[in-house]
Amino acid sequence: MEACQIVLCPCPNLTEARLIASALVEQDLATAVNIIAQHSVYRWHGQINSGDEFLLMIKRQRARYESIERMILDMHSYELPGIAAVPIVDGFAPYLDWLRSGGQP
Repeated sequence: MEACQIVLCPCPNLTEARLIASALVEQDLATAVNIIAQHSVYRWHGQINSGDEFLLMIKRQRARYESIERMILDMHSYELPGIAAVPIVDGFAPYLDWLRSGGQP
């Protein structure tokens, strides 16, 4: 059974987050994407910064990671997008089957 994952990526604004999320689902790279408003504190070029961002939680099989990353890099406005994948170790089997299927019931 193919493993699933969550790919996390913050976006600078809701418009960009929605565009990337929609493109990932439309291109069948993600089964589902959640957009979560957040506030980030981070160090960039030696300075501490903070600001509001929108976190993408992209869900699909691990085998899709490279394509997901490539699409994010093509569409993202950050110089260094914070893309990180987290494996789903366990979960409700019917939900994980749905993720693997690309959203087919």
